[in-house]
Amino acid sequence: MEAASLDVDVAVVGASLAGCTTAHLLGREGLRVVLVEKHGNADAYKRLCGHYIQASATPVIRRLGLDMAIEAAGGVRNGADFATPWGLLAPRPRPSEPRTYGYSVRRSKLDPMIRRLAMETAGVTYVGGSAAVALRGDDRRCDGVVVRDRGGRETAIRARLVVGADGKASTIAKLAGAAGRAHANNRFCYMAYFEDVERAPNDRAWVWLLERDVMIAAPNDEGLTLLAAFPHKDRLPEFKADREAAFTQMVRAVRGGPSIDGGRRVSPFVGYTDYPPVMRPVVPRDGLALVGDAALTCDPLLAIGCGFALQSATWLADSLLPALRGNEPLRRGLRRYRRRHHHELAGHARMLNAGALAKPPNSTERLMMSAAARDPEMARHFERFASRSVRVRDFLAPTAVARAAWVNARTRTAAA
Repeated sequence: MEAASLDVDVAVVGASLAGCTTAHLLGREGLRVVLVEKHGNADAYKRLCGHYIQASATPVIRRLGLDMAIEAAGGVRNGADFATPWGLLAPRPRPSEPRTYGYSVRRSKLDPMIRRLAMETAGVTYVGGSAAVALRGDDRRCDGVVVRDRGGRETAIRARLVVGADGKASTIAKLAGAAGRAHANNRFCYMAYFEDVERAPNDRAWVWLLERDVMIAAPNDEGLTLLAAFPHKDRLPEFKADREAAFTQMVRAVRGGPSIDGGRRVSPFVGYTDYPPVMRPVVPRDGLALVGDAALTCDPLLAIGCGFALQSATWLADSLLPALRGNEPLRRGLRRYRRRHHHELAGHARMLNAGALAKPPNSTERLMMSAAARDPEMARHFERFASRSVRVRDFLAPTAVARAAWVNARTRTAAA
């Protein structure tokens, strides 16, 4: 069987959030982009997901023109309140400020929506039902990718840039030898959708920090609520023995938690028993870049995957566009993307990896969270961090730490 060939500017492997965003942004700038997806069904979607997009990605959603489409599909403007050992951490904007929000919408709606956006973009060629099997070039430089469809027919795609957007188990990363570093995760997860569960005002999610365990109730489209349990692995035997009974018992044991006695589970349980976070080099070779989960997979407990996928795709497109237009060397654009990715996400990744160990909060975490539960300004500051709208160094800026110490000292003095 004779192999086919294709010559483009950019080859994107993986047509989920990161891949479709990359393809759309570059395609609408006049570049020739091929978007490769292993699923044959263009309406395929990711099932293991909290379906929660952090507020940090809302500017990307607006840039893509998907905000109105998400709301028309029933997506809700989200936010989160935290039940902590120090009290309720409930961020609220000042009266003069607009509400900060992300979106909660099921991937069964979001994935086909963003895939259609990419497929309908001028300059983008969609290749469904095909998987990457080899990289073109050598160990130092990538100049394309070879894909194979389900009938065994191969297509050699020559491209100035190859983008691996194919998720946590990235084939592109494996082909490039970008093994990455895995970190321990001492929690497991089971989640399901329920209807007729009481929802919080303004469709805000609730997060209960229960020593080593965490419980989340997140409103979503069509009146559904996602209940997600993140117990310590010590509790895995009871969940394996009777998943539904253990899940129900954990929900009922949460003080002030959601009542599911009048609710009804309307989806299967999905989850994982082991989900190690993985960090990979975002530029494994010249001519090759990774985005989304292929580059960085963190503990999913705090719902950062969707946002990081959308954001990293925009950083890649913006960083590489001058080079792809021929205005500078490609290596310079890749270096710019690598620096931006590290600058924005490395600190978050380190903190999320530490949190995945399910250890008691350290002194800094106790300081910041206790102050946020006691002071409206610190609560707003915490929300900006929890929604990944500020970097870790901004969250822990000297002025913020000083205010947290002052808030806690004032509380102790008032209680004396």
